[in-house]
Amino acid sequence: MRDIRDIDRYLDKIRIKEKDSDDRKIYAEVLDLRTLKTLYKLSSKGYIKALGGVISTGKEANVFYADGFYNGRDIPLAVKIYRIETREFYRMDEYLFGDKRFDIRRVSKKDLIFLWVEKEFRNLIKANEAKVYAPTPVHYLNNVILMEFIGDDETPAPLLIEIGREIVELTDVYEFFLEIINNIKKLYMDAELVHSDLSEYNILYHDDKPYFIDFGQAVLIDHPKASTYLERDLKNILRYFSKFGIKKDLKKVLEFVKGDSDGID
Repeated sequence: MRDIRDIDRYLDKIRIKEKDSDDRKIYAEVLDLRTLKTLYKLSSKGYIKALGGVISTGKEANVFYADGFYNGRDIPLAVKIYRIETREFYRMDEYLFGDKRFDIRRVSKKDLIFLWVEKEFRNLIKANEAKVYAPTPVHYLNNVILMEFIGDDETPAPLLIEIGREIVELTDVYEFFLEIINNIKKLYMDAELVHSDLSEYNILYHDDKPYFIDFGQAVLIDHPKASTYLERDLKNILRYFSKFGIKKDLKKVLEFVKGDSDGID
């Protein structure tokens, strides 16, 4: 009973855009007290001005919209909140082992999720520095990461999987495909990262550009499995665009991404 009262107290402390909406109920249901305290700290520091509605929910994380403030200006935010208690992180070791930035031997299972959040934040920084289309990272704390919201009027940009065949009516599909391949190359050559989980499920369509999201599992190119992950990413992209008549040789695309050739034809 005390936890419920404490959760209500912290929900009252955090400004929610529509306190009488179902969103408040969702916050109370999916967020534990530790996470609410983290959100309160981020709000107190000025990053979060008001929490909004749900963008997405999943087994690993929930994402909410927020009015934010960053670098002296108002900015729409995506507030990604990883579940502290989840069974879905059994595969985290695969992407953390071999990453020279982190020593997970000294990290308890309880704190592993916090390390994962830091990893995603640092990966987003590297992606942005390489001018890859990806959300701008704003801040992180514990199991919460704040990043630029990709969308319009509090409506998130659609994923490629959500657009389906309608993409042919929205853009030049071949040019869009090339934009994705070029961003994978920039990620590899300039950020020295491999996304490691790239597919139509984590590429947003916004302003006729592909925005890569979900960078938690991204690895440095010197990771023992980086080449395997890169090939898997490219296979996913080639499979998806083959539905639109775009056929490319995987080996040639790999050579282009790694800087060993000037084109993919």
